[in-house]
Amino acid sequence: MMTDPQDLERAALIFKSLSHPGRLRVACLLGSGRYTTQRDLIEKLGWPQSTVARHVGALRSGGLVTARRRGTEVHLELVEPVAHQLMDTVCEWVHPE
Repeated sequence: MMTDPQDLERAALIFKSLSHPGRLRVACLLGSGRYTTQRDLIEKLGWPQSTVARHVGALRSGGLVTARRRGTEVHLELVEPVAHQLMDTVCEWVHPE
């Protein structure tokens, strides 16, 4: 059981960063490994660049996503194995195949 205040704050930040349906969708797509750039997400979701950037920014603030610029592309990935496990669980729970 988690009782350390710092651990609880970290967990709350993670859940806060996932508290919007759009951010959950972005995280699930990143977790699938098929969508790795901001451009991929924009094309898949059909959202404006500013919307995708805002959601990616919130996920980055929560420590779930990193972004690396390679040329003109911004490559995104879920940061930790626990982020992959969390997103796999959430995505499977919400949309079982």
